[in-house]
Amino acid sequence: MKKILALAVFAAFVAPAAFASNGGGSDGCGLGWEITNKKSFLATTTRGTTNAFVPPTFGMTTGTIGCDQHSLAKNEIPGAEFVASNYDNLVVEMASGNGENLQALARTLGCSDAAALELGSVTKANFESLVGNGGAVELFKNVKASSAVLGCSI
Repeated sequence: MKKILALAVFAAFVAPAAFASNGGGSDGCGLGWEITNKKSFLATTTRGTTNAFVPPTFGMTTGTIGCDQHSLAKNEIPGAEFVASNYDNLVVEMASGNGENLQALARTLGCSDAAALELGSVTKANFESLVGNGGAVELFKNVKASSAVLGCSI
């Protein structure tokens, strides 16, 4: 039992130092890196403890606290904002399968002209399941998934 406890204590103090890396990017970022970026044992354990209580995922999503914003989050922002701003018009146009806002959304999602027309047909045929009851966020996720099937890519 003492050997297991000794191994656990050793791992708790040595493992953070083994995983120390340079700041920047999304792997060496977070509030812990803002507090200290030295490569010492104490700095590494401080970063590990700080990042355990304040995870850097917020920074990775928003591009703050020393983290680079992931391209996934960065690329989805314009489409999500477009859907939120034009939700009511999009719902009406999706029910009919065509419209100015629906075509603009298709361009925002990276659809070719042919895929944009097909997206209109898909939204009309699957209107109930795409719109749902979740509002703009659910609509964006559902349309994005449908557009990926058509070869659109943000």
